[in-house]
Amino acid sequence: MYDYGWNDHEAPKEPHPAAPSMRAATSGQYSQDWWLGQLQDLQQRLGAVESWQHAVDARAEQQAAKARRSGGSTQSDLTRLRETVVRVSDGVTAMTHRVDHLEARLRQAEVLLDRLRSAGVRDAIATGEAPSDMHRRHSQIKERYQRLVDQDLRNLARELCPADARQWDQIPGGMPAARARAVSETVHMLFTAAQQGAPATTEGMQSALAHRGYATEGIDPRLRKAVDGVNGIVRDMAAVELPASLLFDVDVTALAEDEYQAYNRQDTGVPGFLVAPAYAVQGEAPENHLKAFVFLAPGEAP
Repeated sequence: MYDYGWNDHEAPKEPHPAAPSMRAATSGQYSQDWWLGQLQDLQQRLGAVESWQHAVDARAEQQAAKARRSGGSTQSDLTRLRETVVRVSDGVTAMTHRVDHLEARLRQAEVLLDRLRSAGVRDAIATGEAPSDMHRRHSQIKERYQRLVDQDLRNLARELCPADARQWDQIPGGMPAARARAVSETVHMLFTAAQQGAPATTEGMQSALAHRGYATEGIDPRLRKAVDGVNGIVRDMAAVELPASLLFDVDVTALAEDEYQAYNRQDTGVPGFLVAPAYAVQGEAPENHLKAFVFLAPGEAP
């Protein structure tokens, strides 16, 4: 006689506790840590059910092989085998329902956790106390933006407006102003395209800059670095749940002295034009924003 042993391999029984309501989940009654624990628990239960299914399949295969090897099985053995197959079929059906239930619970918990996180972010923004990890991520992006404007694009502007191109000397402010204008136009074109969902390309930017009269021969390496840098900054800004923006729409003549940094690195003068906008994080104190880059008109009294 065969020892089928199916009584020891019944599907694991899982409780079906009711999930908290959406209102309770987003009201603060349940913490994010609590929901993370619930998600982990549900995932472990789902894994246990899947492991049980694999064990059932393996045991059924073993029993079927055993029956095939014993060509002289009695009618009683065949009857017990049929009963076992029926029991396995019922168990698989019950297990399938349990897996569906657990997956549904897992999806609900993930939705509630997302709502809870969003509610927490909104509260943090409203109170001016956004989570520190989001501030830290924005701080890192600000540093990249600062280097992009103050180093990468400054170097690119030297190639766009080479020293031997004397036409730039004829404009107000001379070569320094021309190079600052080159940076300003590049920043505007790059970030506008990226924020509209159609990131700029090196080839497209090179053509646009040439159309504006800039020298573009040999600028490909520096321009490609700038394009990649801008696209990465815009992508990473959008990935942080705490919103941030670049303040292009600003009247530089209305800015106080502590609200901008001089792009042409001089101590005197009045704001002439915006080179690159401020990086502002929602809910953050203005003094913590990365200040706008402004070209100061030389020779003017502050």
